[in-house]
Amino acid sequence: MQCSTSPRLQRSYPPVFRVKPVAAACGLLMLASVAVEAQQTAQQASQLDTVVVTGIRRSIESSVTAKRNSDSIIEVISSEDIGKLPDASIAESLARLPGLTGQRGPDGRVDRISIRGLSPEFSGVLLNGREMVSSGDSRAVEYDQFPSELVGSAIVYKTPDAALVGQGLSGTVDIRTLRPLSVTGRQVVLNARGERNSNGNLVSGVTSPTGMRVSASYVDQFANKTIGVALGFARLDAPSQVKLTELVEYSDFTPFGLPLSGNKPSLKPMADGNTGQAMLPMFWTATTSTKKNLRDGLMAVLEYKPNDDLHSMVDLYYSKFNTHEVGGKFAQSLFGNWSAGIAPALSNVGTTQIGNNTYATSATTSQLVANVGNMDTRRTDDIVAVGWNTEMKLADKWRGVADLSYSRDKRNERYAEAYGGPYDNANKQWTYGAYNWNVPATGGAQTFTPVQPGYLSNPANMAFGDVQGMDWVGNDAWIGAIRSPAVKDEIKSLRLSVKRELDGFFSSFSTGLNVTHRSKDVERNEDRILMKKDAQGNFIRTIPTSVVGTPFDMSWAGIPQLLRVDVPALVASGAVTLEQGQFHKWAGNVSSVDETVTTGFGKLDIDTDIAGVGLRGNLGLQIVHAKQSSEGWAYLGRNEDFPDPSLLRKLQGGTSYTDVLPSLNLVADFKNNWLARFGLATAIVRPGINEMRAGISTPEVVQDQAGTPNAGNWTVAYAGNPALKPWRAVGIDLSVEKYFGKRSYVSAAAFRKNLLSYIQNAQTEVDNSGVPPQSNIPPGVTPKKFGPLVTPTNGSGGKVEGLEFAAALEGGLLHPSLDGFGAVVSASKLSSSILEQLPDQLAKSIPLNGLSGRSNSLTFYYENHGLSARVSQRYRAPFTATTRDIYFNSTTLQYAADKVMDLQLGYAFESGTFKGLSLLLQVGNVLDKPTLNYKNVGANAPDGTQLTPNLIRYFGRTTLVGMNYKF
Repeated sequence: MQCSTSPRLQRSYPPVFRVKPVAAACGLLMLASVAVEAQQTAQQASQLDTVVVTGIRRSIESSVTAKRNSDSIIEVISSEDIGKLPDASIAESLARLPGLTGQRGPDGRVDRISIRGLSPEFSGVLLNGREMVSSGDSRAVEYDQFPSELVGSAIVYKTPDAALVGQGLSGTVDIRTLRPLSVTGRQVVLNARGERNSNGNLVSGVTSPTGMRVSASYVDQFANKTIGVALGFARLDAPSQVKLTELVEYSDFTPFGLPLSGNKPSLKPMADGNTGQAMLPMFWTATTSTKKNLRDGLMAVLEYKPNDDLHSMVDLYYSKFNTHEVGGKFAQSLFGNWSAGIAPALSNVGTTQIGNNTYATSATTSQLVANVGNMDTRRTDDIVAVGWNTEMKLADKWRGVADLSYSRDKRNERYAEAYGGPYDNANKQWTYGAYNWNVPATGGAQTFTPVQPGYLSNPANMAFGDVQGMDWVGNDAWIGAIRSPAVKDEIKSLRLSVKRELDGFFSSFSTGLNVTHRSKDVERNEDRILMKKDAQGNFIRTIPTSVVGTPFDMSWAGIPQLLRVDVPALVASGAVTLEQGQFHKWAGNVSSVDETVTTGFGKLDIDTDIAGVGLRGNLGLQIVHAKQSSEGWAYLGRNEDFPDPSLLRKLQGGTSYTDVLPSLNLVADFKNNWLARFGLATAIVRPGINEMRAGISTPEVVQDQAGTPNAGNWTVAYAGNPALKPWRAVGIDLSVEKYFGKRSYVSAAAFRKNLLSYIQNAQTEVDNSGVPPQSNIPPGVTPKKFGPLVTPTNGSGGKVEGLEFAAALEGGLLHPSLDGFGAVVSASKLSSSILEQLPDQLAKSIPLNGLSGRSNSLTFYYENHGLSARVSQRYRAPFTATTRDIYFNSTTLQYAADKVMDLQLGYAFESGTFKGLSLLLQVGNVLDKPTLNYKNVGANAPDGTQLTPNLIRYFGRTTLVGMNYKF
């Protein structure tokens, strides 16, 4: 039986290789000189050689067998599947399963998984049956923390099982390491791979342009095969190369006289009554970055089974993830500096008409203000998980299980940024230049090219400063900031259970108790980087030559060279000073959350025949009692003043609740390879950690004059809610499956989840009488006692439903000449009646987080005589998702449809001197598809609901060549 399992404000700092994939693939197929793992023998899927790269067909057989024999509706990934695609983690493989979709993170790799249209927050993630910690301020696990080389298999439960603790509302992913006593004999596997990215090395000196992955695994049995040992180590050193453009804002200033070249577009009435000519890209940025990703993973398993009456296993998982990212950023603004009488002049304007909106897509612009930014980010994640599980015979037909586990994640991050721009030292003012720009309104390549060469790279013509007013405090000494978020997540769990074999309709009965305690601390700290002053009281804007590096090459964005500054070296040089950041910006998001969850469960297993139809499954019940509490902060000082720690006030809150969760899983076996499955269950998922925080932000009095309707009103304050109750839903599932042979099947499934309760953002009131108003409120204005407060609250109603289709088909079933060929396909169609509101946009409803209306995956493969080939494509329709920005705040974005193709070719030596050796070629993101975020063009457009490109990230194509040796 498997088992589940005070905020602090102190500071916590912690030559180009090019491969043409098609040409390389053809050459390798002809020479048979690259490959994947040797064709797997008919051993169990838990053998060590399945941990790295093994036979495609055997992996499919293992997954199909597990799916067929399960009493629940599940999907299975065996380690052979993972090794047969260019996967950086298990998430890449999970994203190919029916009903599951992957979200590519800022590095281009899938790090988050949505199950059945619900965001990652709604799914449970277990390691060997025990709840797993996470590195963010939520419950969602980042899957790239799990090296694929150390994973034996993963099971996705789509219907609840009463004996499974730590389940999610949308589903549960149980990641499993291997069991050494299930392996036959000693197994040693060595693996080495090198990789290159088609984006090249965008930023020099950060990491080697050649990445590598190495791993070593060892399994053996001792004492007459009663003791088993498994050890595994995996190192990932893979650089990320990202090209990012952001179109922050469109606005229409053409009523004031925009010169348009060629034929003028048809004039459209604006929302403000003016007649506009074109929407202008008023604020646009381009960022180039290189990131060093270094991850060391360790797995160890000690298994003891002297006889059938006793079985004990201790497993350890450890991962250390270090990243270092350096980036350069160019930002332009068409707003100019109107207070100084400087407004951009445009010529040669090209436009594009989309519906009722006209967009300026290219032009030459003079008097353009520019900002140059430099970023340096360092992050460390330290994760450990250990568990001890013992099963023993208590009496005739009675068995007992005890499980003790602990997991912990420590994350420290340090984000440093500094800004400046072109500067006229003689006249002590910013310089405004001319640019040729091309910004398509439908996405694609975007460029802003300075007319004057070297304009943005010569430090003699540049200076530090807040060129575009990015610092909200309003102190022009500001040139940047250092932000240092830190997270500590800890889970302790104890589980005791017994099982009794029965005769009759019910084959067995099990019951048990699980107690889990989780504590999570989230810290945020910020220091402002300020310029020093000279003897005359003037800011020292000069950039020290000692901190200037080789310019960034941003030719892909139209900028040949961009000034590069080493921000940590700048801070260490003493040329600037540090000042504690304003508490109102982040103190309300510092929190500590504690929860103790006690789960009692009982389950009756069903195994019988009715009228010649086999019937199996289970009937279960969980009783879950949760006690939760949180501590947070409120800052009762003025935002304009220097931060005063004595004005911080600790806030506390919490609640407790009990849920009764029945579940039923039935499988009808019609004895002719037809199966029908039915599931009915009540499920919950506890509130997000960040939603449960006790902190609250600091509001200000609005600047409206006395006598106007809003005079004396407060801006909106934002807070968590320690008394939040969970999401609750009743789920109904139906699946029909037909199996052909060992590796082929077709299935169709339908599901519906009726929500009994959910969590939404809503507005209420808060007493602001203890918050001092700022000094510059208009004369005669008296602040009101109460102000608006947006906080997460519980609601009720809504549904999520969908259809899923999956098939695995062998070519040999159609004709013997097709032996070795095959295909695996899946498709899902989902819908939901639930709409969410963003905390700062309550009037705007967005689709349920993580929901893609359609998704599909298609894989074709060939494997025979040691030669293997595989091509896979996954697709998901547009969706919304919440991520973290550079301020460590939640930001919800609208994603365009995402389609990614991967390729793998290989050859395994099955006999002779090189037996056990396999060679491989893997190509990830073959078509170099970017991720694309959209946003509404804005209320002042003729059609303000029209979506326009916001963020476009190009990650490049990754080509990997490697070898694997098993002995």
